[in-house]
Amino acid sequence: MLKRRRTQKLKRNVIYSTATRRRVMLRKLHKKIIWRRRMFAMQQMAETEIEPIAS
Repeated sequence: MLKRRRTQKLKRNVIYSTATRRRVMLRKLHKKIIWRRRMFAMQQMAETEIEPIAS
């Protein structure tokens, strides 16, 4: 049981060990980060637009 689990885990790691897979995963991660930053920036801009009108 333990041995089979270990080989499955190794196989999973092998899938991501190729250069192209690593690059794809990094790109996906990077896209998420960029998206999150853009959303935060838009939120900040919305807050600054609201403040002068309210006061």
